[in-house]
Amino acid sequence: MDIVEWNVGQGEARWIEKPAIDHRSWSRYTVEADVAVEAGGAAVLFGAQDETAFYGCGLDIIGLGAAVTLYSVEGGGRTELGRAALPGGEAAAVTRASLRIELGTGEVRVFANGRLALEAAAPDLRPGTIGFATGAGQRAVFRDLRVLAEDGRAMYVNRFYDPTAVHFGAGRIEGANGLLLEGDAVALLETPAATDSPLFRKAFELPAGVPVASAVARVYAVGWYELRVNGRKADNRVLTPANTPYERRMLYDEYDVTDALRTGGNALGLWLGNGYNANYSRWGWKWRRNKAVVLQLDVELADGGKRRIVTDETWRTADSPLLENDIYDGETYDGRLDRPGWDTYGFADDDWLPAAPAVPPEGTLEPNPQPPVRAFAPIEPVRVLRPRDGVAVYDFGQNVAGWAKATVEGAAGSRLTLRYSELIDADGNIDPWTNRNAKATDAYLLKGEGIETYEPRFTYHGFRYVEASGDARPIAVRAVPIRADVRETGRFACSDALVNRIQSNIRWSFLNNLVTIPTDCCQRDERTPCLMDSAVVEEAAIHNFDMRLYYRKWLGDIEDSVTNPDWSGDKVTLPWHLYWYYGDKETLARQYPSMRAYIDHLSGRWPEGVVTEGFGDWCAPNEDGWESYFREVDIVNTSLYYNQTSIVSEAAAVLGLPDEARRYAALTDTIKRAFNETFYKGDGRYGNGSQTAQLMPLALGLTPEETVAPAVRRLAEAIAAKDNRLDTGIYGTRYLLDVLADHGYVDLAFEVLTQENYPSFGYQIASGATTLWEQWSEKGGMHSHDHAMFGGIGVSFYTRLAGIRPLTPGYDTIRIHPCIPSALDWAEASVDTPKGRISSAWRKEEGRLRFEVDIPEGATAWIVLPGGSTKRAEHERERVLAGPGKHMFQIE
Repeated sequence: MDIVEWNVGQGEARWIEKPAIDHRSWSRYTVEADVAVEAGGAAVLFGAQDETAFYGCGLDIIGLGAAVTLYSVEGGGRTELGRAALPGGEAAAVTRASLRIELGTGEVRVFANGRLALEAAAPDLRPGTIGFATGAGQRAVFRDLRVLAEDGRAMYVNRFYDPTAVHFGAGRIEGANGLLLEGDAVALLETPAATDSPLFRKAFELPAGVPVASAVARVYAVGWYELRVNGRKADNRVLTPANTPYERRMLYDEYDVTDALRTGGNALGLWLGNGYNANYSRWGWKWRRNKAVVLQLDVELADGGKRRIVTDETWRTADSPLLENDIYDGETYDGRLDRPGWDTYGFADDDWLPAAPAVPPEGTLEPNPQPPVRAFAPIEPVRVLRPRDGVAVYDFGQNVAGWAKATVEGAAGSRLTLRYSELIDADGNIDPWTNRNAKATDAYLLKGEGIETYEPRFTYHGFRYVEASGDARPIAVRAVPIRADVRETGRFACSDALVNRIQSNIRWSFLNNLVTIPTDCCQRDERTPCLMDSAVVEEAAIHNFDMRLYYRKWLGDIEDSVTNPDWSGDKVTLPWHLYWYYGDKETLARQYPSMRAYIDHLSGRWPEGVVTEGFGDWCAPNEDGWESYFREVDIVNTSLYYNQTSIVSEAAAVLGLPDEARRYAALTDTIKRAFNETFYKGDGRYGNGSQTAQLMPLALGLTPEETVAPAVRRLAEAIAAKDNRLDTGIYGTRYLLDVLADHGYVDLAFEVLTQENYPSFGYQIASGATTLWEQWSEKGGMHSHDHAMFGGIGVSFYTRLAGIRPLTPGYDTIRIHPCIPSALDWAEASVDTPKGRISSAWRKEEGRLRFEVDIPEGATAWIVLPGGSTKRAEHERERVLAGPGKHMFQIE
């Protein structure tokens, strides 16, 4: 079928949304908020028409205690409706209370910290919006605001993360999260973005007796969505559409639904969730508006006829059974509200509303080239702990990103609550400490119809453990991993169990953080597009998985990033990786203008050639605290600036731009000279002589030839000073094995790699880690237990231990040169390349070294035969030029 131009809004598909409810007409709702009173008192407002007419629930500091007061304000006059002491509310420097205010018919109930604090009649209670207030001398911070409809459905949620998405007429975001109000101030809700989960449906007919030849649906939504056709999901992708800088680009999905359609009556269904909405991290790409969706279905019939079905106001909409859904906090699903058959042709939708036209988003719609995110085969628990009555904790033996799928039974309305964590305590209770502010809780209210199955659809979590509780009976709980569907293309194994576990942890960490963006972590209230975290592991990723299409999409996302080399430099290095490992010259040419502009920006920003800002060797071993996470900022960023400028020079040459190649080559010379003038201290020492200070210039080619040997010696001394343990962050760790192996210290590299004392990968694994940690230490101020950023060293398993490296782009010519540690008995690896599979395997046998290499058709390899098992692995005995096929060597 030919590609159809998708002219959204030009006589074709229209953006639609659920008809909005004016927040000033809200009634019989519940308000929940956490209030931290820092001075005097504060109030949560409800039933508000404007700043002179509202009801309030005051939290006031009175002497040595605190009180809850209900009152109304009309025309400037205040009437008190009731007052009670705050349960457990002794005065403190900051008085905190979690308030829940339930509005009934003519009455109000207030719960504070889970206990009923006050009931009062409010016969004149009227509909209205919500807000906050402080008076003279008062100061308070409001957090975790939720407005729930009478049936428990979340109408509005605000975690107050983002200064650009406050939604209220006064106040400012305080710290990481929270709305600060002080002095005489009233902050009413002005521009709420709904946090519901609507359904949309459209029934249509195709000619009877005429088969469908082909059918393609194109879909995009503000928020996550699920497409359904004739009662089933269109396919198994999840958490779609892709996260992008929405104001610039929006990537729509295409579905082949040929087999799902039938002659006669058909139905399309769309289910929307919040996804990357206003409550997503301020550091990520997010929507700050109501959900909306657009769809176009093009059908070709066997007789040549064509039909087009599009979203417009003829679609019908209603609420879904999802009461709440949030990327961080989880879902609440009420099975009693299921609408069986809502996505089928014969469903009666008379009580549904017509869809409303929506204002189109500003970004440009483009097809999504990226492999979709899918749910993979469920994992069974390895054990079930029962730390207390009514609670079961399922241990899946592996940290994953995804959710739990539960089989459960119970009475109608009984509840199963699932809470997720990476850790457990000594008694077997979950320890959600690494979740930070993410509640990571899913809840299912049963229909009461025998055995039921539940799994979430518009959230995900990072976890090893799931706690199941409630009055429903879980029959089975399994973990469902989710990730981008990238194909495995690399395999590595060796005789050392610890190294194999490190390889496993690297792969799991990478995949767990591979949704439609490469995230920093998958469990806490972050999960943002971190360019630095991605850049440092991209070569390792490319050696394990087919990343071409995924990274092409990512480059489109980040091409306008302009910060420091350790962050925005990803837009330079990644196109070169795609060219070098895949022979992808097309992407290199497409990204070259952005690469060149970035180096020009750095040249203007740092005319002396030394970059003094950035993150540096992020998260080297430290004593905890934000400032201690930065390390060797100048050396790391200037080294990267040099490397990135070199890449632009080489890219210009590849693309037939010799003048630009020479210009950027000259700039690399300037940077190299400035680097050595600034950081070289003599006798091989760079900077303070730390491991990272020595590694970066050696790894990236800034060390003059006559300085290499003493600089390597200094590196070895820096490692010895730390008892042969690493003292590196994410960049130093990435290059540690490469530099040591390339300069004759592979045994030292292997000893550092296989350490089991802190700080080391082995220390993490001995502590139970099945993924990589954010820090070398276990707990502290910023500690995720599923961060991929230390996984960059994984590329060295392929390129040094197995020795597979391209000499020309796309592996036309290959170098096979394994570096063989004395403590390792065998290693083997294979990489699927554009030329085919390359494999390298060596094994020590009875004083001999058996070495096997497999070269694919169309490639040529220089095979470097290493010394025997008793000699230094870097010793080159012989170089053999080999063509396609299997090659075996026995080395005495």
